[in-house]
Amino acid sequence: MTSPAGSLRRKNAPADPPRAREGAHRTPDGRLYWDPAVLATELDRFFYRNWLCVGRAEQIPGTGDFFTRRVGRENLLFVRAPGGAVRGFYNLCRHRGTRVVAAAEGKGAHSFICPYHAWSYDLNGRLIGALHMKGQAGFDRKEYGLHPVRVETWGGFLWANLEPEGPDLGHSLGTFFSRFDRFPLADLRLGGRREYEVEANWKVLVENFSECYHCAPVHPSLNRLTPYLSGENDASFRSADGRRSLFSGGYMQFAKDFRSMTKTGYTRRPLLPGTTAEGARRVYYYVVFPNLFFSLHPDYLMIHRSWPVSPSHSRVENEFYFPPEAMAASDFDPSDAIELWDEINRQDWAVCELAQEGMGSRAWQGGRYSDREELVRDFDELVVDGLRRAAPSDRGS
Repeated sequence: MTSPAGSLRRKNAPADPPRAREGAHRTPDGRLYWDPAVLATELDRFFYRNWLCVGRAEQIPGTGDFFTRRVGRENLLFVRAPGGAVRGFYNLCRHRGTRVVAAAEGKGAHSFICPYHAWSYDLNGRLIGALHMKGQAGFDRKEYGLHPVRVETWGGFLWANLEPEGPDLGHSLGTFFSRFDRFPLADLRLGGRREYEVEANWKVLVENFSECYHCAPVHPSLNRLTPYLSGENDASFRSADGRRSLFSGGYMQFAKDFRSMTKTGYTRRPLLPGTTAEGARRVYYYVVFPNLFFSLHPDYLMIHRSWPVSPSHSRVENEFYFPPEAMAASDFDPSDAIELWDEINRQDWAVCELAQEGMGSRAWQGGRYSDREELVRDFDELVVDGLRRAAPSDRGS
């Protein structure tokens, strides 16, 4: 789950604003990685108020197909409604708050029925059945549908936002999306998936993905293919005009004649449609705030989603997408990429868990950024500034 690009210097990096310059060389202290009250505020400020990549449209191709997704303390339901639209809801009954759908996914549902008192909802979230409620004063079935969650799509991915109002997906992430307009990402299909349980705070994983200072000692296979000093950053959470951005990263350059992030460095797979001659020699790595790691390779797209479970535990999903025509080939085998990244992932988890453990020490009061960790610093400043802006009522909620 490492992004080597994060370790490189930004071109034309802006000068630090005066407030950020003060103490900018020091990392946060351990409380930010261990305190349950900090995580509660982060969930509210970052995960419940930003667009999150929650899945893929191909997961629910038919009417009534659905999946559920846990985000912090919330459980969400996504379903393909009649007419083809994807609807998102809080997965809780309006009667007593019971979780309506217990299954992780399903096909062809006609309605959703609460297992407690059998209140039922159609695929658009409307309440269609509520026994013994007809005579209750002031009860209007139309007012008790499932609570909606905003859903939009880009690149074949489903994005959700728990904030009822606010910027749409294009306004929030359009600058990032425009970088990939030439790629038919919506046409790609899932070719492999791994899940991991990591004993580390979600921010430790983002920080790890945002630098390659660690790549030579931790990832010899990766560093052989794309040496850690081989690329450039072209985006930061702190944009050139000093305002905050929601994505960060850059690219790494292949060494020698290597052409794919695989065990050998080679592959028979064709380039992704839209890949330029320049792009065929690069791997692009970006963090999309707060928890998506987007890695565009010459021959496949890889993503990681990192979900906080507790202050010291994260769940990570690693997915690999390929063009349908490549997957249709008789010799298609994605294991060369998946196995390499499984090795890299496990190396990352090991050092992230060691960092998490160490930051719980009473002796840890924060450290120093190296000159290879500018994007780590920018991410930490984004988080700390967001926590500072949190209202007192948000903290510990």
